[in-house]
Amino acid sequence: MTRMLNRTAAYAAMALLLALQVPTALAAPDAVQRDRAGNRLERLTEQAGPVDARERAEGASSWYCTADRQWCVRTTREGDEGAAQLEVAQQVAGEAEPRVRYVPLVAGEEMRNYQPWPYLVRMAPGIGAPRPPHDPQQAALENVLVGVLAEWNTAYSGGGATASRLSLSRLYHQDDGIQIDAVLELPSDGSSMIRACFSEKDMAQRAGACHDEYTFTAELRLDPGAEGMPVLRYTTSATRYPAGVSRERDSLAMPRLTRKDLRTETDRSCSFQRTLRFSGQGYQPDAPMPQCSEFTEL
Repeated sequence: MTRMLNRTAAYAAMALLLALQVPTALAAPDAVQRDRAGNRLERLTEQAGPVDARERAEGASSWYCTADRQWCVRTTREGDEGAAQLEVAQQVAGEAEPRVRYVPLVAGEEMRNYQPWPYLVRMAPGIGAPRPPHDPQQAALENVLVGVLAEWNTAYSGGGATASRLSLSRLYHQDDGIQIDAVLELPSDGSSMIRACFSEKDMAQRAGACHDEYTFTAELRLDPGAEGMPVLRYTTSATRYPAGVSRERDSLAMPRLTRKDLRTETDRSCSFQRTLRFSGQGYQPDAPMPQCSEFTEL
């Protein structure tokens, strides 16, 4: 019986780890969203063209572009974990080649993967720069918000976990050229499966539900009524299964589970909405963010 339980746990862990390889993205469901000021949040499309073999080996992602291909982004590493960057290509009307800029990214030893955030916020004319450029050519160029997803994953003896965070940067034009600021960082997704049954006693204690499962998803949208700098709405959902379990407590030390506990439970404190407004050098929420590391960290 114990051997069968261990084998079942191993198969479940393997299935989870395969699922964890799917890139995550802090989503905005509509292809295009607009606000009152004329700012637009647009979904980017992954380009089907081949990626150079050397670049792929060094961790370059595919290009993701707007429908009109005026903006494209991808992540690259250039063979060095510490040199990860978001590459941004802007096609300016009348120019044969796109203008390419690089947003440096911080990489730690535990970093597994970077992927472009498959959305982009295109700001309306006159919006996005702290001071309007005097140069009419610079003033006519579009300012944007671009993002990258930093993804981690790990394996446990009884399962595994994945987590991602979105880093958002503002690219804006000034008289001396383009400027780049980091303006926002948010948890994007989280998924974990932990615990395992190693005996019939464990099975009875857990009512047959040998794994604890935790999920965290998030959505970022434009506030349609906003004017000036884009106002963002951040909406999250966090769940746990079985009901009442916690990563901060030993499930086997808790009271025995019953059939009524075998349901997915929404965590109310980590399922919330915040409005994010630009202030000074970055975006600030309209209320403090709750502490949700149980769902958003490995």
